[in-house]
Amino acid sequence: MRNLNCLITGASSGIGASIAQELSKSVKHIYILSRNTSKLEEINDKIISNGCECTIVPIDLCEPNVIENLSEKIFKKDRFLDIIVSSAGQITKLSPVESIDLNEFNKTIKLNYISNFRIMKNFHPLLKNSKKSNLIVISSIKNEMQSQYWGIYQPIMTALNELVISFANENKGTSINANIICPGAVNTKLRENIMPGEDKNSIKDPVDVARAVVNFLLSNEKSGEIINL
Repeated sequence: MRNLNCLITGASSGIGASIAQELSKSVKHIYILSRNTSKLEEINDKIISNGCECTIVPIDLCEPNVIENLSEKIFKKDRFLDIIVSSAGQITKLSPVESIDLNEFNKTIKLNYISNFRIMKNFHPLLKNSKKSNLIVISSIKNEMQSQYWGIYQPIMTALNELVISFANENKGTSINANIICPGAVNTKLRENIMPGEDKNSIKDPVDVARAVVNFLLSNEKSGEIINL
């Protein structure tokens, strides 16, 4: 068990929950973040059964000041974070640009992009205080399938990727590594929202994605890269 202090957003379901459970087999402590307290409690039980300490943080990342306040509390308590995995995200449906609902578009920008900016900005001192820290952002990279109807999602993720790469390059020579992991099509509720009826056997399982992410985290020396699984 490595003496690492970790934080995972979107940890109540899907990729985030699977990463939290897989990572708990190897590290000392994990903060798990989500809006869904009851599901966080279920993940907490699985984490502590692996001998890992866990702290539940019920939080809406889009609310004002919550990320900022959390970073201050963790700084006072722990002083550092070794690993941050940002996996919280949303996409409601695919549609032509002219049919995109403005409120849904704004919600997607707030969660998928602005909350990640706030995490990088406010958790930077905690990452910097670690002897060796890793920030991983679960994202998406454009492919041929995303040339139409993905306007509510893919342009935002492309901007997020550029932001993470900028953050990584600005922190070269420090203890911080920052990378983007694009898992592709994964069997999650987020995927079900946009691809109902899809053959689940043709896409990845969150557990397999989690194993790949954790293996990368525990052996990583890279920074500023986009990794496709």
